[in-house]
Amino acid sequence: MQTATQWGCQLTEMPVTFKSLVEQFAANPRVAAGKWFGKTCLKVDGRAFAVLFGDDVAFKLAEDTRARALQIEEVGLFDPRGQGNPFKEWVQVPRSQATAWPGLAGEAYEFVRAGTEG
Repeated sequence: MQTATQWGCQLTEMPVTFKSLVEQFAANPRVAAGKWFGKTCLKVDGRAFAVLFGDDVAFKLAEDTRARALQIEEVGLFDPRGQGNPFKEWVQVPRSQATAWPGLAGEAYEFVRAGTEG
């Protein structure tokens, strides 16, 4: 298990719901928590795949998985500025749908990990 220092942030500062995602990847040496545009995130090989955004979590997903995720109630494209310019490949999943987070985190991890391998 990695320590908070190895994760690059304080676990005590994270909401319990996001801590469960951190714990999901704690034994994976390729994953670290950190910051992405000032937000707490999970990264694989230095690239973000899950980002805490208020009470929600945004995930970077492959097209087919993204399409399935968008069928979940209250899930939408991730538009952190709220200006109608969502990030490509990202969806925002509200805390009310937190039961979907572990599966989407696994999908996001695999998608981003595959992109880091040349």
